[in-house]
Amino acid sequence: MFQVVKVQLKIEVPKEFKVLFDLDNDLRYIVLYGGRASGKSTSVALSLLILGMNKKLRILCTREVQNSIADSVHKLLADLISKYKLNTWEVQKDIVRNKQTGSEIFFKGLHNNSQSIKSIEGIDIVWVEEAQSVSADSINTLVPTIRKAGSRLIWTFNRLTENDPVWELIVKRADNRTFVQKINSDAIESLLSKEIIEEREKMRIDNPEMFDHVWLGEPMTAKTGSVFGKQFAQARSEGRITKVPYDASTGVYTAWDLGIGDSTVIWFFQVVGREIHFIDHYEGSNEDLGHYISYIQNKPYQYTTHFLPHDSKARELQTGMTRVEFFNNHGIYNIEVLRPTNFSLGQDDIDLVARPKFSLCWFDEEKCQRGLECLRAYHYEYDDKNKLLKNKPEHDWSSHSSSAFIYALMAKTEQLDVKLKVKFKSYTPKVFRKTKDNWG
Repeated sequence: MFQVVKVQLKIEVPKEFKVLFDLDNDLRYIVLYGGRASGKSTSVALSLLILGMNKKLRILCTREVQNSIADSVHKLLADLISKYKLNTWEVQKDIVRNKQTGSEIFFKGLHNNSQSIKSIEGIDIVWVEEAQSVSADSINTLVPTIRKAGSRLIWTFNRLTENDPVWELIVKRADNRTFVQKINSDAIESLLSKEIIEEREKMRIDNPEMFDHVWLGEPMTAKTGSVFGKQFAQARSEGRITKVPYDASTGVYTAWDLGIGDSTVIWFFQVVGREIHFIDHYEGSNEDLGHYISYIQNKPYQYTTHFLPHDSKARELQTGMTRVEFFNNHGIYNIEVLRPTNFSLGQDDIDLVARPKFSLCWFDEEKCQRGLECLRAYHYEYDDKNKLLKNKPEHDWSSHSSSAFIYALMAKTEQLDVKLKVKFKSYTPKVFRKTKDNWG
């Protein structure tokens, strides 16, 4: 249990967040979720700073993907330290340290960082920001790593889907050591600016479906911008998200989304009759291209074609080499670069290609878990200024796997061309068989 030394500060925090400052409880998890401008992030950040001024603590601030310190809550903490003149805190480039107590606040991403996370020792508090985006794998790696007596994990989020991993693994399994609080902006009305209230009320009238998601913290639906929400639910109900084994008698295709300073994704799929079987998936970040080539070469699959993005023929400044040449130098020649004219990932690509072909797709639930989470969360960008959904998907953690998935369905494989002969505007999918495995 933490011991508190009183510090004289006059900071107003909504009573709904009192639990964050109560160190006499025995809570393992604190879950705070809800819509925009509800004070979640600001209140948690203030609690960490105040607690760290009274006792030496090791605090980890994390999220699913953190490509740089700018992706973290580092700036929020720095701003609050400045605003409230919390001068015992020293803000450094990638850590915030208290000069009086020795408390440290540091920042890490969870995705593809399991070994680094597992090596962390002596953590008192973890704050998982934007927890709706955290994968099941990341949760299952993080939780047992935080094992110091009296340690706690704080989860803040606005629900994205009905089955966000944090909802399934933390909220639905809540026990007497878990505090769950939904809070929306109306609970802290007196602390909101006139502009925030006007923005909220305008959306309530102009776009009630989006209002429910943005301001009330309700899961996103097709009406509120989910790209594949309907198709994903249909795949689940038809038993197409199940165990899909590798068929060694037929070749494997891969479809790539190659990131520069961002995530790289590979989907592995086979065409079996009139079905597209996604048998495997891999996503990584902060690795060079050689890492991913080694990864596919170490798989037991026999490859037919590797589909690469249209810019794979462009020469990189650092090496003077194209990515296609890099693949060739590593013994991989069965490559097709998708044409730029079919590569804009506009609304036509989604409406006329991806959604119709989604009904042909089967997914291995275990090996494609991360990819499935991304497809479920993939959503259109919202235009705050004009209060409407844009005609393009949001570029975020879910977009890399979703883009590579769309590339896979756009790819012109011989089997797909001959056997499907799809005219997308009039195509009606067959009925599929069931399987046996069925503040902010």
